[in-house]
Amino acid sequence: MHTRKSVAELKPEPAAVWAEYGLQVAERAEYADATARVAVSAWRLTDATNAQAAMQLLRGTAAPGSAAFEQRGNYVLRFEGFKPQEETINQLILSLPRYDPSSLPALTGFLPAAARHGRSERYILGPASLEAFVPGMPPSLVAFNFGTEGQLARYKDRDGDVTIVLFNYPNPQIAKERLVAFQERKEYVARRSGPIVSVVTQSPSPDAAQRVLSQVRWEVNVTLDQKQPDPKGDNIGVLFLNVSKFSGLMILFALLAGGAFAGFRMLGRKFSGQKAGDDSAVIALHIDE
Repeated sequence: MHTRKSVAELKPEPAAVWAEYGLQVAERAEYADATARVAVSAWRLTDATNAQAAMQLLRGTAAPGSAAFEQRGNYVLRFEGFKPQEETINQLILSLPRYDPSSLPALTGFLPAAARHGRSERYILGPASLEAFVPGMPPSLVAFNFGTEGQLARYKDRDGDVTIVLFNYPNPQIAKERLVAFQERKEYVARRSGPIVSVVTQSPSPDAAQRVLSQVRWEVNVTLDQKQPDPKGDNIGVLFLNVSKFSGLMILFALLAGGAFAGFRMLGRKFSGQKAGDDSAVIALHIDE
């Protein structure tokens, strides 16, 4: 059983980027038992998108193999000295204050997978992260006023390394307008796919830039809510059984209703002194008349 030995506040750098990422609190706690000493750090962000941005930055700047990182909802967790099991992480999440299990942004999924430098991803949410990861690119060119988000990564090409940024815009029309603006800047090579503008910011050759740009594909995945077939409803034997049950219930209801009606009639005669047959006029239709 590990006992907590110390806890300290973390102040990650660059501060401007972390403020843009919506950092709320960051702490590192050390635990120890008779044989080992481990540490757990936690960063709480405003939502899952900001947490993914933080996760990419933390993992990309950490020494390889020095720690295990996990992102869950609006939290990023770092484990030093051990790699936790899934059950341990789930138990830890239950104790996290203000946990937000919002969905992850889709933009990262449009990055080409082949030949990507591991841990080179950086998420761009505004001017501060743009300046940190793409120095010299004007924020007005990106147009963050549209709620623009960017995803950067580096790739290996036979001519050398290529750096690309995907900028996601609200709709293809705005993306078309921004594509023209990027293409007017000779230092960039840009291409559009749907609402995404892909911009190569560094490349050893025009051919290398085009080879990486051609791998970016924007695909729309539409999921329609369809009623799934009920295996019980499709079985003719089950259908017949259900009909038989319904018919039996209806017969039982008719018998009970008839018995109740007869009982009320008998009680009525008893209290009124009326003899059987005296009330035949009540139910006669008098068709002959």
